[in-house]
Order: sequence, then structure tokens, then C-alpha cells
Amino acid sequence: METDKLTRSAAVIDRILKLLQGFAVAGVIVAVLFIPLTLILGEKIVRLSSTLRVGPLLLTLVGDPAAYLDLPRLKLSIVVSLVGAILAAGAAWYCLRVLREILAPMKAGRPFAAGISGKLRKLAWTVLIGGGVAEAGRALSSVFEPRAYQIERLLNPDAVAGVQYQWSFHLSFVVAALILFFLTYVFRRGEALQQEADETL
Repeated sequence: METDKLTRSAAVIDRILKLLQGFAVAGVIVAVLFIPLTLILGEKIVRLSSTLRVGPLLLTLVGDPAAYLDLPRLKLSIVVSLVGAILAAGAAWYCLRVLREILAPMKAGRPFAAGISGKLRKLAWTVLIGGGVAEAGRALSSVFEPRAYQIERLLNPDAVAGVQYQWSFHLSFVVAALILFFLTYVFRRGEALQQEADETL
């Protein structure tokens, strides 16, 4: 009975993960399409906005936002952000693929099949490295992105109608990786017990 529940649950989760993989692929495609659009229509997009993000600050501007920007540098900054989004979506797709590999034996009723702990370790390293790269990219963006702005004009009190501080740093990827590393040891023990049971039979 418990095995039936396991196989049904694993099959449902696998279908959900397959759908999420599709979303990750769609995210990559959208980001790739936005790169040439940014290079071609970047100035028009900027002119439609009334706010401007400078690192962790969100400024509400008076007048044309393009007047405060170095547009070529801003376009480059946006393209770099899109490349980062492509890498993040690719990493997410890979993590989902590893999760589906872990679920494959569970769908057959064998949650402790050989190799699961190794796949969990691979997943943990992917989450840890991918999360670290993403946070490093955010930090670098907050340092280099302001170079696209004409700061001396933004410092004019008549140019800015409001300022909000929106900086954040996320460490959830570290917690997720630690949990996965812990599960690696749990599943390694389960694999050993499963092997002993198979040898006994």
C-alpha cells in the first residue's frame, strides 16, 4: 500500500517537474529574444518608464528618464542581466532534470535504488554554486549598473520625486543546499540497507 502511494506521488511530482522544465526552457527563449529587442528598442522602452533603479534604489523621476542615462551602457547592463537570467533558467532546468532522475526509481517503488545519493549530492552542489553565482551577479550589477546613469543629474533635487531602498540578499540557496547534503547521507544509508535486503533475498 505504501509502495503504491510512493509510486503515484512520484509520478505526479515528475509530471509537475516536467512542466516546470518547460517553463525554464520558455524563460531561456524569452530572455534570448529580449537581447536583440533591448539592443534595438532599448531607448523607447526606457522612455516609457517613470522610475529608474540605481542599484538598490528605486527613483521616481521628473521628466524623460533617458535624459539621466548613458543609453549604450544601460543596454549593455540589461543584456548582461538577460544573460544572467538565461544561465539561471538553464541551472533551474538542470536541477529539475536531476530531480526527475531521482524520482525515476521511486516511480518503480524503489526509493533507495543505487545512485540516488550521488544524484542528490550533484543537485546540492548545483544549488549551492548556482545560488552563489546568482547572488554574485546581483552584487556586481549593483556596483556596475550605476555607471550607466548620469549621477550628477540625478543628484539634482528637481530631478527626483521620490526614493525607495529595495536592496536584499538571499541565502535560501545555502539552506537548500545544506538540506540536500544532509539527505545525501540519509539516502546513502538507505541504499546500503536496500542492497543488504536485496542480497538477503
